[in-house]
Amino acid sequence: MVSARVSVNKILCKTIIGIYPDELCEKQNVEFGFSFEYDCKQAISADSIDEAVDYAVLTEDLKTFVFNSKFKLLETLTAEIAKRILAFSPKITSAKVYCIKLNALCPRAEIEWKK
Repeated sequence: MVSARVSVNKILCKTIIGIYPDELCEKQNVEFGFSFEYDCKQAISADSIDEAVDYAVLTEDLKTFVFNSKFKLLETLTAEIAKRILAFSPKITSAKVYCIKLNALCPRAEIEWKK
């Protein structure tokens, strides 16, 4: 097995997130990023996107998911993104995600999931 770790950072998006009534009435700015590990031996041999994990498609899927989501906790949003990454391709063996709620406190959550 030849393992690659691909990282995508500083993805800006809006979503409903929070526990207070004023947080639930309009989308807030969040930043997220992720990395995933996968067996890239076939992708390298073929030099083909068909054998790789298309991180551009994955990123767009995640942006749409975050935009259309509603969560109370930053940790829950972060975990759901990680689970979505693992479900994206059977080739992906682990995912690490961070989310930052871009407000006065700028809280950050990080989660790592493995298959």
